[in-house]
Amino acid sequence: MIKLFSIALGLNPLELGVILFAGFGFVVMFAISSAKGGYQDLIKTTLKNDEMARKRK
Repeated sequence: MIKLFSIALGLNPLELGVILFAGFGFVVMFAISSAKGGYQDLIKTTLKNDEMARKRK
């Protein structure tokens, strides 16, 4: 299947390797950031800003 995919796009093995490496790196970095809970701070800040905006109105 990988050969069909690379032939259809005209990718050489190096380009396919770079794509796979970047995709794997993205998944790993996403998993690390999710595990650390950085998204929770974003949600808390958003809810706090919404509450403050409602109080101002």
